Amino acid sequence: MSYSRNKKTRATRRETTAALIESLEQRQLLSASNIVMHSNLALKPASSTTSSTVQGFTPAQIRQAYGFSNITFSNGTVPGDGAGQTIAIVDAYNDPNITSDLKTFDTQFGIAAPASFSIVSQTGNSTKLPSTDSGWAGEISLDVEWAHAIAPGAKILLVEANSDSLDDLMTAVNYARHASGVSTVSMSWGGSEFFSWSQGEFSGQTAYDPYFTTPTGHQGVTFVAAAGDSGSFSGIEWPASSPNVLSVGGTSLTLDSSGNYASETSWSSTTGGYSAIEVEPSYQANVQNTGARSTPDVAFDGDPNTGFAVYDSLPDQGYSGWQEVGGTSAGAPAWAGLVAIADQGRAILGQGTLDGASQTLPLLYSIYTTATATDYANDFNDVVDPTPTRHGRFGGGGSINPATTGYDTATGLGSPHAANIVGLLGGQSSSSSGSGSSGSGSSGSGASGSGSTGSTGSTGSGSTGGSGTNTASQLPASPVDVLFIGSTPASVLEGGSGTARIRITNTQLTRFKGPVSITLYASASASVTGSDTLLTTTTVTRLNLKAGGSQVVNLRFTYPTSLANSNYYLVASATAIGTGTADAEAATPAKMTIAKPFVDLATVFGSTPISVTPGAKDTAIITIENVGNITANGLLGLKLYASTGDAIDSSAQLLATVSNRRVALKAGKSMTFKVKFTAPAASGSTYNIIASSTSSTKPADTNAANDIAVTTTV
Repeated sequence: MSYSRNKKTRATRRETTAALIESLEQRQLLSASNIVMHSNLALKPASSTTSSTVQGFTPAQIRQAYGFSNITFSNGTVPGDGAGQTIAIVDAYNDPNITSDLKTFDTQFGIAAPASFSIVSQTGNSTKLPSTDSGWAGEISLDVEWAHAIAPGAKILLVEANSDSLDDLMTAVNYARHASGVSTVSMSWGGSEFFSWSQGEFSGQTAYDPYFTTPTGHQGVTFVAAAGDSGSFSGIEWPASSPNVLSVGGTSLTLDSSGNYASETSWSSTTGGYSAIEVEPSYQANVQNTGARSTPDVAFDGDPNTGFAVYDSLPDQGYSGWQEVGGTSAGAPAWAGLVAIADQGRAILGQGTLDGASQTLPLLYSIYTTATATDYANDFNDVVDPTPTRHGRFGGGGSINPATTGYDTATGLGSPHAANIVGLLGGQSSSSSGSGSSGSGSSGSGASGSGSTGSTGSTGSGSTGGSGTNTASQLPASPVDVLFIGSTPASVLEGGSGTARIRITNTQLTRFKGPVSITLYASASASVTGSDTLLTTTTVTRLNLKAGGSQVVNLRFTYPTSLANSNYYLVASATAIGTGTADAEAATPAKMTIAKPFVDLATVFGSTPISVTPGAKDTAIITIENVGNITANGLLGLKLYASTGDAIDSSAQLLATVSNRRVALKAGKSMTFKVKFTAPAASGSTYNIIASSTSSTKPADTNAANDIAVTTTV
């Protein structure tokens, strides 16, 4: 089953969503490949099938309403726009129009293009992308355009899963979290919570929760997910319920006549409540004590009737162009952009990017009890429903779950006062006043530091101000070991295909069962560092090895173009998911050269000098050699001259011409031409024979200096 949007009527959309939710209600699921996720996007029916008129809130309106336009750093000299950060957006299938759609969106609203916009598959391939799905293309348009609208200075990495199955989406998440420079990951999709019970072992979604953590050696990463659009009727959604994920609920936003924030209520279809599987994380002790994880954590506008302007040119059931779009899908990329801005401010202060579970979430909840009511009000819009709101599937049926004063399971802590949230997260926005003291505690894996400064002079909670980077020395040794097997080439070409064979070995005295994620890097050193280039990542979901047993995994990847003409090790890192152990690492024995492909066709005479008889016919043997490193495909021609000098000038006499011949000359190979000519009739004089080659190949010949060869005559 796959999800597709229905743009015709909201009623039809409700039916589609209801069917999907019902299909995900299974609680005994033995295979993750059978689990399907759906996007949390809600659409306000358009007035026409093809709309050229902008509908919904503009970026400027949302930035003003939530205070994004007030964020600056370094005493107001640096705009808070996410510069230097990379937001990874994980969605399913491919949107072939997203690059041009983003350009249309940016042009409409006067937003500069992102510093970088990259699209890759779930394994990092930028040339072979998944098939297209028009429904998910709408989700991609919303996520990319509004992550960029909130943090226009940030880089965007769109990771497209092959399908909306859990296996594919989690493979994409795994790639995104390992990708160099990523500091936030946005996930606007989810499904019902799930578990399995087999042979006395409990597993399910909790086995995948470690995917939402910062990899060893990587800068801190915050994971953000949409809470869901099915109300509280069907229970909460995962991955929003993962304790490692920042969950975003939906509201209905109202602006005043000047475009300022006026009021907010909970959106009738936002999903919230208590998990049936995940235990209450320690950071929620400030707001509830049920023993179960509750969602959402925070909120953002999500009502499609107060939705966002989105441009999607890929027709979906006849609709294309500008649409007004909502859903908790809108809040996930927006909050990811907000965290990226906070990370920008932290970088300016010399701090590391935020780790979601040990820093971002604890810091957001800390303001609820450690600060005064005024401090909480400065950081969050406390969303309160004037009358109880029934949260069902798009407002229909379900239980009453109103947004009340303070934290609640409709809108969490509330929607952001963006500048003060940046201050709370340690970014020190210039608009976030106060000189509060900083906590000195530490939390999380390997994260320690000076804490965060309160937005209005409050004392920090002791959450970390450090980098949040995990290090192997802080964790138990991995239960598995990895090793490269087989030979690796000494030199490879950028953009070429590569294969690495990795042997995974169980180093324990007991059987190992569980998923193992393997990530491959190109590294200047023989170990994983933050500056490495990610090549590919994959997960062996059901590794089952006896003590000392092993399994070989083949990793296929593309050598990156960014590392041309440099020497690198291949480094493999294996994570035994859910074990809380350090990653196992292995490197190739020697470095390999990643070279830029080029063609160099050299012209040489086969024999020198050439014996000639004046006025008689003779033959010159000429060799063309490809001294480049890639095959030259195309046309090749030759001209033969007689000249008293060693250059082709006005005195040179053309002796013969070889018309263009089609060639496919491999690197290091050569071909021979036998060129017949008539020697000049003059006698008693010496002269040179000059051969000049011309080529039209792909790639083109890069060196013209050796296209001419000169030999003497006898």
